[in-house]
Amino acid sequence: MSGRDAARPDPMEVLKRVSAETRRRVLFRVYLGYARGAGATTAMLDEARRRSGRGTDVLVAAHSVHGDADRALRDLEVLGAVRHRPAKMRLDVDAVLARNPEVVCIDDLADPETAGPPRLEAVARFLAAGITVLATVHVLSIKSAATAFTSVVGKEPSRPVIEDGALEAIDELELVDLTPTDLLQRLREQRVLTPAELAVALQLDLRLGTLEALRESAFRVIAEHADRQLVRFMHETGVDVPWEVRGRIVLCVPVQRGLEARIRRAHAYAAAQDAKFSVVSVRTRQLSDEEKEWMGGYAALTHQLGGEYVHLHGRSVASTLVEYIRESLATEVILGHRRRTRWLPGNTTSEVIQRLSGVDVHILRAAVPAGVN
Repeated sequence: MSGRDAARPDPMEVLKRVSAETRRRVLFRVYLGYARGAGATTAMLDEARRRSGRGTDVLVAAHSVHGDADRALRDLEVLGAVRHRPAKMRLDVDAVLARNPEVVCIDDLADPETAGPPRLEAVARFLAAGITVLATVHVLSIKSAATAFTSVVGKEPSRPVIEDGALEAIDELELVDLTPTDLLQRLREQRVLTPAELAVALQLDLRLGTLEALRESAFRVIAEHADRQLVRFMHETGVDVPWEVRGRIVLCVPVQRGLEARIRRAHAYAAAQDAKFSVVSVRTRQLSDEEKEWMGGYAALTHQLGGEYVHLHGRSVASTLVEYIRESLATEVILGHRRRTRWLPGNTTSEVIQRLSGVDVHILRAAVPAGVN
């Protein structure tokens, strides 16, 4: 990696910062679709027409429409397409900035441009220029949902993905919902796909069971986004006691082997409540290669289960845990006693309990981990 590349800021962090700085002036609104033909692009273009009808300067900069493009894009200005409107159009960031509309429409945020990066990375530049962004994203373009989908169909999704954290920059995330049965009926009646494409899709991503799973994933993405917005609002308003709109369960694990079963049980408990699940470990010293292997395995297992694994560093385990629990606005914390040869006063579990308020704390029974004599 060159020095220039190393100094290049993370585009996702830039997007979040610019979005926060311009939140009162412009809007970043995204329509989420869970399958082809669900109507996310239509919803975006309909909103663009409503704004244009009220006198707002709206520009369609990138789109991918099914059927008659002229009909789908009627009454809208399309960048660089005066006489002919293609069904799919790539994004020209510099041309949009030169045109400087009040609102720009971008279809499929995860779609990579010719240079490589996804369209999402261009959003920061538009927001910084004071341009409101209307966009769409497919649920399978979001990393967590795409990972879960792999287990449903048994193969890796072919579309590019964006990190879940990038969704934090979105002001409004709206699910364009349609029942799987109604969606299949629409696809058959409106010829969104060619007969050959539809026949293949009905055996893959358009199977009824798969559509139901994708729709459930879309609902979960919306719930996660609402949860992140709530936490951000609570931090901004100085609220330090969690609101139990959606549970946030934190499992604290020591640097110790044989805790896979504990992580699985905690995840099952969180899943039963549809709660956000995190596993947290605190390092107060340099770990051995064997200990790093244990903790790496826990991280991999947590991500496989759909949770978040957090590595923390601090001089005091209890203080570091309490700070994280408060910062994350956890609603429940799961702690476990470390197995000691003798009793020691001021242990981590007791100190965490004493310093927390407004959070349910669960203490696991002391047990000998598998493989430990």
